[in-house]
This record gives sequence, structure tokens and C-alpha cells, in this order.
Amino acid sequence: LFLRLISPKIYSFKEVEGKGIKSVRNTEWKKKLILAQNLVDTHLSKIRGITMVGITGSVAAETAKINEDIDMLIITKRDELWWWRLFLRFYVWWLKIPHRRFGEKEKKNEFCFNLWLDEANLEIPKEKRNLKNATDLVMMKVIFDKNKTYQKFLENNKWVKKYLATGYEERRRNKIPLIPLDKGGQKMFLVNFKKKEKSNYIKKIINTILFWGQYIYMWSKSGRIVNNVKKGQAFFHKKD
Repeated sequence: LFLRLISPKIYSFKEVEGKGIKSVRNTEWKKKLILAQNLVDTHLSKIRGITMVGITGSVAAETAKINEDIDMLIITKRDELWWWRLFLRFYVWWLKIPHRRFGEKEKKNEFCFNLWLDEANLEIPKEKRNLKNATDLVMMKVIFDKNKTYQKFLENNKWVKKYLATGYEERRRNKIPLIPLDKGGQKMFLVNFKKKEKSNYIKKIINTILFWGQYIYMWSKSGRIVNNVKKGQAFFHKKD
């Protein structure tokens, strides 16, 4: 509740301590978080184009129900979003990793790769700057972070302070989000890479082609302009 205080004013924990109402919550979110952490440790952390993975939605809010899926936000290197999205689609299909397909209803413990950003497009669009998305950003649990991408993400979304100044500043001060749980206790998967890879222009061209392919496909299905999908950002659910 401390992180969710709706106000542009920053409060200290002492100012609100003891004022909430205690309630019994289920622990289903912890089980789903462990599944997500295992996915990252075993697979996603080895994909060199991915720089950050965050858990969003009900799992991040710690209110997940048993039949819900696991929403994930993925950040890639600049100009490589669509390249790695295509790679991941084939990867999870080949290894039969349970994942939610576009247009299908959510299923228990499926991974939903519904939010994508690249490092050059970390700022959430103006039309999506609302209380719901501000809350999702503050409550997000980051389980993989390379090159301090999470801090860059926060710096690019200072608009969140308009809604949840306390939660936003807590995230900035602590530098890392809520630490996810694994089978042995608590753990944060944090890797820093100092080397910068040279730009791969061929990959950039392919990335652009893949973007337009996806855009045209979605446009043909909906018959209207697709606002949620751009070259450096993709929001595959209308509510995101």
C-alpha cells in the first residue's frame, strides 16, 4: 500500500505506518514468480539482445489467482526489438514453453510476452500515462537487468510521480525493484556488461522489415490504424 499511495506528494513510511487494513492474501503469485525466474535463468538471460525482463500485472501486484497467466515486459537493445521478438516466438514454440498467443484467452501459468520496448524507446506514450499504468510500473518486479536498463526506464518515465510520487521515488532510491523469490530464498539476477557491441546494420534492416510485416498483419486483421505497435515499442493488449 505504501508504494501505491496516490499523490504527487512524497510520504515517508512513518507517516503512513499502521494506517492500512491488514488482509490475508493468497501466495499463488510467489509460485508464478518462481516459474518466471526459472524461465529467465534458463532461457531469457542467455538471449544477448534482451537487456531487461520485468513481471507485470497481477503477479507483480501479488494478487494473482491460480488460473491466471504471467505477464512480462521485455526490453531489447536499440533497433532489435522485432528481431528478438521473432526469435523468442520460435524459441518458445520449439521448446514447447507454455505461452499465450495473440488473441487467445489467458491460461494458467502461461507466459504472456505482451509488452516490448527497446532501449531507445523507454518512455511510455502520452496516451498511456494513467493511474493504472503508473501503478503497474511501480509494482513491476524486475528479474533480469543488464546495463542498468531498469534505472534508465525509471528516468524516462518521471510522469509516474504525478500519480504515485512515493512509490516512484522508492524505486529510484532503492535502484532495484522488489526482489523475487526463488526456491532458496531471495534473489536478484543483475548483470552488468561494460562492452558495447558495434551496431549491426543488417540486423537493423531486418528489424524494420519485421516491424512492418507485423504492423501490416495487425492492420489487415483490424482494418484500422494500429496505434499500439511501433518500431521501438509494442503493446499487444488493448488494456496495457
